[in-house]
Amino acid sequence: MAKDRSGSVRPFLAWTARMWSAVALTMLVGGCVLLQSRSGSSSSARTPKDAVVRQERAECGRLTEKEVKKRDYLPPCPATPPGLHGKLKVREDVSLEEAVQDLADGVGVGGSWAPPDCVPRWSIAIIVPFRDRQPQVGPFLYHMHNFLQRQQLNYSIYIVEQEGTELFNRARLLNVGYLEALREGPFDCYAFHDIDMLPEDDRHLYHCSEQPRHLAVAASNHNYNLVYNKYFGGACLMTQDHLARVNGWSNIYWGWGGEDDDMWRRLSFEDLPVWRFPANIARYRTIKHGPQVVNNKRYQTLKRNTGRYPNDGLSTIKYIVKSVVRHPLYTHIAADIGTPLPPS
Repeated sequence: MAKDRSGSVRPFLAWTARMWSAVALTMLVGGCVLLQSRSGSSSSARTPKDAVVRQERAECGRLTEKEVKKRDYLPPCPATPPGLHGKLKVREDVSLEEAVQDLADGVGVGGSWAPPDCVPRWSIAIIVPFRDRQPQVGPFLYHMHNFLQRQQLNYSIYIVEQEGTELFNRARLLNVGYLEALREGPFDCYAFHDIDMLPEDDRHLYHCSEQPRHLAVAASNHNYNLVYNKYFGGACLMTQDHLARVNGWSNIYWGWGGEDDDMWRRLSFEDLPVWRFPANIARYRTIKHGPQVVNNKRYQTLKRNTGRYPNDGLSTIKYIVKSVVRHPLYTHIAADIGTPLPPS
């Protein structure tokens, strides 16, 4: 007669389950330590590939074993975030110090955040080209951290500053920000965002899409109207695949203007249609700033550069990262992006 082994099997299975739970916990906590050691400290840990690991990383070094176990059972965040306010008041008078005081406790050093009670549906890198706009940093960070957190996104904010005295090249800075964020990701998508553009409605969801998205549809500096149908300026959102297909942004637009129209043409050549939220939702307040040096040759450059995108963009940019500093609410990247080529 066969022996009844159930009495001995059940304790063995229970012991096995406990063992593997301990192993998994050790690996998770160990992974957190490993991520700390790669970045130099727990405060500068960044966003890895897997969404669940991203969530753990946002609290890396501060989780107890009980909290780590609890995260194994978190539900996915709802498709429509429950805490949206709708129309928002935009404050332009917030100092950076005030923003840090109000928000730093809940945000990882370097400007990363993930919702604590659900697994985020999307991870996004916010890439901001920057030069000589220090008064706008406080309002931007104060507004965007609150905006993105209500949308339950896993996000990181990068402010990419151009060094030197050459004319501003927004597109090169966007390429630099993307490549540097990609090293610390990858993320599900990348928002290229001017620092003076603040969304006025949090129902305007910064969700990733199979199509490139133009975000800043109706801005106050254009009387809340779309400038023209092919306008792609202010803020937009694309995936790694989109950027690979179009070779990123053009590197040749020095001074204000032209690079957004160039990107629209790249997307058109790759049959990537752009979609937008309705103008009554995709509204943006434009923070006031001083005059900018306009690229008077942008239309000639745009005409000459049409169709040449495989040889101008991510594949050809040359730059030097001078410094990377993890501030309480953002990561600051200072970069030398070169100089304009002499006229041919």
